[in-house]
Amino acid sequence: MKNTNSRNAKPLAMLIAGLLGGMAYGQETTLPTVVVKGSAPKPGSQGSVEDAYRVPSVYSLGPLGTAKLLDTPNSISILPEALIENVQATSVKEALKYIPLAQFQEQQGSEVLRPATRGMQGSNYQNTRLDGMTIFVTGANALEQLQQIEVFSGLPAAVYGPANPAGMFNFVTKRPTADPLRRLNLGYGSSSILTAHADLGGKVGDSEVVSYRLNLLGANGTAYVSNSELERKLASLAVDVHPSQDTTVEFNYSSYDMTQKGYPGWFTYGQKIILPAAPDPTKVGFGQSYAGVETKNQSGSVRLLKDLGSGWHLVLGGLAQGVDRNINTPVNNLTSNAGNYTSSLANGFAPHFGITSNIAYLNGAFNTGGISHDLTLGTTGFRAITNAVFNAATAANVLLGSANIDNPVVFAEPAVGLPNVSAQYRSSIASQQGINISDTIAFSRQWSVKLALSQDWMKTSNFNKTGAQTSAYSANGFSPMPSLIYKPRDNVTTYLTYASSLQQGDIAPAGSANANTGLAPYRSKQWEAGVKVALAKLDLSLALFRLERPFAAVDPTDNTYKTSGTQSNKGIEATAVGELTDHLVVYGGVTVLDPVMEATGNPLTNNTQYVGMPKVKSNLLFEYRLPSVPSMVVSFDWQYTAKRPGDDSNLFWSPSYSVFDLGARYTARLMDKATTFRLALNNLSDEHYWSTIGPSNLTGANTGNMTAHLGAPRTVAASMSIDF
Repeated sequence: MKNTNSRNAKPLAMLIAGLLGGMAYGQETTLPTVVVKGSAPKPGSQGSVEDAYRVPSVYSLGPLGTAKLLDTPNSISILPEALIENVQATSVKEALKYIPLAQFQEQQGSEVLRPATRGMQGSNYQNTRLDGMTIFVTGANALEQLQQIEVFSGLPAAVYGPANPAGMFNFVTKRPTADPLRRLNLGYGSSSILTAHADLGGKVGDSEVVSYRLNLLGANGTAYVSNSELERKLASLAVDVHPSQDTTVEFNYSSYDMTQKGYPGWFTYGQKIILPAAPDPTKVGFGQSYAGVETKNQSGSVRLLKDLGSGWHLVLGGLAQGVDRNINTPVNNLTSNAGNYTSSLANGFAPHFGITSNIAYLNGAFNTGGISHDLTLGTTGFRAITNAVFNAATAANVLLGSANIDNPVVFAEPAVGLPNVSAQYRSSIASQQGINISDTIAFSRQWSVKLALSQDWMKTSNFNKTGAQTSAYSANGFSPMPSLIYKPRDNVTTYLTYASSLQQGDIAPAGSANANTGLAPYRSKQWEAGVKVALAKLDLSLALFRLERPFAAVDPTDNTYKTSGTQSNKGIEATAVGELTDHLVVYGGVTVLDPVMEATGNPLTNNTQYVGMPKVKSNLLFEYRLPSVPSMVVSFDWQYTAKRPGDDSNLFWSPSYSVFDLGARYTARLMDKATTFRLALNNLSDEHYWSTIGPSNLTGANTGNMTAHLGAPRTVAASMSIDF
């Protein structure tokens, strides 16, 4: 990828405004809905401000189709489009903050991360979907093209196929609108990031056959660090074709470019180094103006939705995605407890990912005697490729210099320039395909049983730069998930669910004796008991769980990456979404977690708390509509994270932190057009904190070193949305 220079976003805003001026004006409409399961209708207005962000059903639980949240015997959270817009989130990291049951582990920048639930880290691709089909997540992802984010907590294999026990994150694209939609969003972010976003939709001509949704975005400017740069460009198009009343064909294409330069790099440290208090992230020198992350994420997909009659529905889909990455973010390696560090450019991270994935399922309802069945037969799978750089830069060529965390230094660019990632070879191919079966058997209005399982086949091959295969494995197995459901009332669901989940083994990291070798598949287990209540204006949920997974690490005795113990997480999750009073809305919850490492073989790490995982994490967002000024809404958000262990032996801890945000929005008619103004002050107290702390041997980035990333400082965000 070529380097890009900073450009002002104002010309793009003027161009979009000019284009909109020549279009037919229309009013804001709700999104249309395609219902693929008669027992679970999905209203188009779900998640709106009027509904207090309540979402009664998911868009796609993989091969299990749509489903009412109240009736699913699993913990599921949904972040709707209206909330994403109102909090002015622009990245997955910012969005996940508002989902209290979700976590994430940052990788090579704030836009490159792996999402997680229940203290278990996700993979590059096994735990993320786009409209139900597998995608790579460790490239930048644009929120402006999404209708909602769905989070399935815990073990997802019986629903989605083998995956890390980190849950499943399904990104749902915006669908075309039945009536004309002409919306222009102009935004400002600290310290000079300007954004122009056009969201357009409607029918093509006078026909009822074709409708579209087009999202165009341009953003550019300086972030909270002097001499930094953020540039984002998005073009996303969704087209729905209705050849008949009972058939819909969905087409989607998206291209998203993101460049970050000058942002703070991340810190690494060994087992004998104590992580210091988080410094001020606005200080120049933790990152370098010429170094950062460049990513390009392109995807295309098609889905066929067919109503077969008599309550039966068919869905067929395919997706292709390519992610290109040029990563040269500074890595600041702490070398002493006095805060000294040596800075080098990141090197050796995968420069390209590619994936093709598929989904197909048939579902419907029928009776056998006095027993009703809700049956689904489906399949889902993928083929994923990863590239590596032919000739990784030497340590000397990426070395920047040494400094102290209290006095960061601006280093000169290496004399040989930034690492070159253009010469690549295919380092691994992973494929997976499975058959999914689910049947919800209702014996009465109160009692039912849900039986779900998947039988999956997996294969992984690894190659060196000559093209020779260095290792390979293939395996197959099944992942069951039975549930017992009891509904004492129509608006209350209690359940008990057991899951046994297969997942692909981790890849041994660079530097280990078995580097780039895939381990045999893991099997994780989980018990979950929960209750869900749908009140007139408020949805409540509570879940208790115990989750276990094998843990792999580099054995220091032989430098081999191998399964070395078990991560056992027990906890409680609670959420509340909806209206507390006629004027007060809540969206939030809390996770109480006990993440323990067991049977590690090392007395120093056995029965210790997992690195970087807090015992308490919560986020509470409140919105209050002023009774005297109904068009004015003020918001307050409180994010809390308890103290976290900074090393495997729990010899030191990073302190707890709280981040407070304050916001307001006002809706009015501007030139007779519906207009919304939004203003937010994030991190009100300018808290300095480590946003994530992680063990690198689990991510595969290093062998033994931990990582720490800085959270954002106090920032300002403002925007104006106009519906033409």
